[in-house]
Amino acid sequence: MTDSSGAITVVIADDHPLYVEGIRSALQQEAAHADGLSVAATACDDLDALRLCVRLSPRVLLADLAMLDGLDSLRRRCPSVRVLALGDDDGEAGFLGALRAGAYGYLLKDSQPAEIAAAVRSVALGQMVFGGGLAPRLLGRLTTPPSRSPFPGLTQREHEILERLADGRSNAEIARELCLATKTVRNHVSNVLAKLEAPSRVDAALRARDAGLGSRPVLTRV
Repeated sequence: MTDSSGAITVVIADDHPLYVEGIRSALQQEAAHADGLSVAATACDDLDALRLCVRLSPRVLLADLAMLDGLDSLRRRCPSVRVLALGDDDGEAGFLGALRAGAYGYLLKDSQPAEIAAAVRSVALGQMVFGGGLAPRLLGRLTTPPSRSPFPGLTQREHEILERLADGRSNAEIARELCLATKTVRNHVSNVLAKLEAPSRVDAALRARDAGLGSRPVLTRV
C-alpha cells in the first residue's frame, strides 16, 4: 500500500540492527530528494517481519535473503506485499534463492542507496529487479539451450558406454575401445541401467537405438 502522501511503504527486515538502521536512514534520505518512499517499520526476524506485514500491509518488504525461508506464509496472508531480497552472494545461489522464495528482486547488501531505492520503486510496480551484474547471469541461465541429449541424466562417460551398448558391444570390447578396465566398464553399465531404469543391457541398447544412438545391429548376448 501507499501512505497518505502517496509514498510507497516499506518494511525492512534484517537481524543486524546497525544494517537495518543504515538502510532505513539511506531510504529516508533518498525520499527527501525524491518523494515516493516511506519506511513504515523495521523487523529483526522473520516472524516479526510477517507480523508487521500483516498489520501494516506495506507495498514492499526489503529483507535479508536468509530470512525469507521463514516467510512461506507471507504470500498467502499478504499477497499484495512484494519482496525485495538483499544478500551477500553475487553468484547464482543468491538470485536463485531469491526467486525460489518468491522475491521480485535481489540486490547485494553493498548496493548504493540510490540503487536500493530505485529497486524498491520498481518492485512496487511489479517489475523484477536484479542489481549489478546479476541480471546478465540470470538472462544467460534462462536462455541457455536445453541439452540436446536424449538422456540428459547420464554423464559423458556413461553416454559413451551407452552408445557402444547400442552397437551391441561387450564389456571387454568397450573396455578396449575406451582404454578402461573391464570392471570399470561393468560399473558404468550398472549405472546406466539404473539411471535409465532398464531391466537389462539389451533393453538399454534398444532404447538407445530408438533415440538415434549406435549404428550396428543389437545382438542379444547370453
